[in-house]
Amino acid sequence: MTSVDKPALTVGVALIRLLERLGVEHVFGIPGVHTIELYRGLAASSVQHHTPRHEQGAGFMADGYARVSGKPGVCFVITGPGLTNVVTPMGQALADSIPMLVISSVNDTLCTPHARGMLHEMPNQMALASEVTRFSQTISQADELPDALARAFSVFTSARPGPVHLQCPVTLLGSEAGQSLTELVHQLPSKPSAPDASIRSAAALLDQSDKPLILAGGGTIESGKAIQALAEKIDAPVHMTINSRGLLSYKHDLAVSATCTLPSVRQAVNEADVVLAIGTELAATDYDQYKDDGFHIDGQLIRCDIDPMQLNNNFVSHLGLTGDAQTTALALSDCVKARTGGEGRSRAKNTMSAAYKELDAAAHRHLKLLETLRDKIPGCVMVGDSTQLIYSGNMIFNTEQPRQWFNSSTGFGTLGYALPAATGAAIAAQEVAADTPVVCLIGDGGIQFVLGELGALKDTGLPVAVVVWCNNGYREIKTSMQNASVETVGVEFSVPDFLAVASAYGIKSVRVADENSLCNAIIQCYEQGESVVIEIDEDDFMAQ
Repeated sequence: MTSVDKPALTVGVALIRLLERLGVEHVFGIPGVHTIELYRGLAASSVQHHTPRHEQGAGFMADGYARVSGKPGVCFVITGPGLTNVVTPMGQALADSIPMLVISSVNDTLCTPHARGMLHEMPNQMALASEVTRFSQTISQADELPDALARAFSVFTSARPGPVHLQCPVTLLGSEAGQSLTELVHQLPSKPSAPDASIRSAAALLDQSDKPLILAGGGTIESGKAIQALAEKIDAPVHMTINSRGLLSYKHDLAVSATCTLPSVRQAVNEADVVLAIGTELAATDYDQYKDDGFHIDGQLIRCDIDPMQLNNNFVSHLGLTGDAQTTALALSDCVKARTGGEGRSRAKNTMSAAYKELDAAAHRHLKLLETLRDKIPGCVMVGDSTQLIYSGNMIFNTEQPRQWFNSSTGFGTLGYALPAATGAAIAAQEVAADTPVVCLIGDGGIQFVLGELGALKDTGLPVAVVVWCNNGYREIKTSMQNASVETVGVEFSVPDFLAVASAYGIKSVRVADENSLCNAIIQCYEQGESVVIEIDEDDFMAQ
């Protein structure tokens, strides 16, 4: 047997075995001289490794994987530049409460108070990582590893999720480990539940209300059936943020997917006498996108969140419930009185109708494309960047199920997200349902941040339709400059021949001009089991 077949039990090997025990099936990373020992036990494990072309791609792949699978995305990065490169994806994951575990090496001189000129030297990695994580920790001794991993997975499973960073000195990764190091003895905690007395108080407020309304955020993503049951029982419209789209299907009578940035939606919220905000920060990117301070809650506010610090963040609650969204929704459903009449359904329908009328012609054209994709390619997951189609979709678009619409245009608002995130989503989709189509929606500006990740997509052998929305520039920023009477600078640029680039990576490609041709190209992609790059010119498309 070779050393690969039966690796020595080092700290690095023990780490891989602990990850296996915690259910990790995929890691994303680029090997380096400072992480070789992380890879010693990888070949003999059940964990699959995926290699991006940049650590930023690793982070975004992990993010997309986590959003579709519901499991934490795991990254391996080297000391110094590896960590700095993955910081942007960590920032996006933190903003959207996405579970991500970043494991990095660190120089053995991490405690030296002055520079030594070491390779990849960075004075204080933890200080940087702590700004974009739930916590950052150094594993200074081997026996600290199980505790650190248990702490990380407690955040992922039992608290408000987000990225966690663990760093291990280079020499420690290769040091000998005792067999006990692979034993994870910790019982992960259960999710918190709101006290019965608080549930009863909230139920009483809802029973007394004439116009109850639910604001559902990304924290409800796993609670669709429970939220729907509660909404149906109290006849309350459910207003979904971008990260909770699909919580109630676009076909459901109580579903309101229109953003609270629109005046008609804000009016509907103001008219509610009791508002139940569950799993949402009530933050600007969902409720006050243009920062005009036009979003208000005039009724009594009940807030439920797994993170108690959110109960009075942005808006002060009349009643706060600390607990898991699903558990809380189920408990409330058991306590509230059922009401009939369908008044809530009428309110939801009227809100959506008024919201559609407030959108301009361009948004309606974009929505037609998105709705055609949704209807002709059932179950497809749409992963987006900051681009025109996504901006319009975020205004009102809804899906059949949760986890089918997510993007980086809110929260941290990164560019270059969609391509690697869609690759991670496709990997996760194989676990969830092998025939789930994944569509990447990205602009010609955003994709140039990550063109190399076409190679990582090719490596997976999975079919992803990469739709490149072309307008030869940063059109949204150009429009914003013009609206502000600022001379447009830096928003127009040269673009490559994306079809030729795709061909260079061995990926099929095609240009289309309308939504039906686009759908046909995507359907063909999945029928043939191969990825495709689809270029669509915005001006040609909008002229139809």
